[in-house]
Amino acid sequence: MYTIYGSSRKGNSEWLGVRAFEGIPHVSVDLANTMIQPVEDRRHHGGFLPIGDDYRRIVEEMLEHDDIVFITPIYWYSMSTKMKLFIDRFSESLRDEDLRFRERMQGKRFHLIAVGGDDPKEKGRALVTQFEHIATFLGAHFETAILAEGNAPGDVERDTVALAEIDAFREKMSKAYV
Repeated sequence: MYTIYGSSRKGNSEWLGVRAFEGIPHVSVDLANTMIQPVEDRRHHGGFLPIGDDYRRIVEEMLEHDDIVFITPIYWYSMSTKMKLFIDRFSESLRDEDLRFRERMQGKRFHLIAVGGDDPKEKGRALVTQFEHIATFLGAHFETAILAEGNAPGDVERDTVALAEIDAFREKMSKAYV
């Protein structure tokens, strides 16, 4: 299992992600501690140029896992900038013949854990739909969406519905990975 943290700080989404994977073997990357440059869309102008940041290493590591968990705060009803920069670079990977990105994404399972402060269970649905479309486009399966309420640090600890969903998710994943 590969977990990708997309927050720019240690906050509610990270806290919830850590709780979700307590005691479960997994590999994590915290995008706040990486350098990922924006994509320069050159699909129609000679192809993508090498950028020389951390993206290739992270995507190669991600491709080695069947379950990929995206953990992000909800910013303006979407994913964090860090997460968006990472996913935008999928366009580059799709054209990298050595990576065989689309082929290797086939059948992977996507999971989303997102935390927001403005009615995330309703307004976070657009984010869920976005990840559903990304998974479908890549031939992956979107399996889990946990949307939690939290604005100020620690708020998410009071979202009992999300905590129950996280506990059920952890139980499901522990059966597969422990």
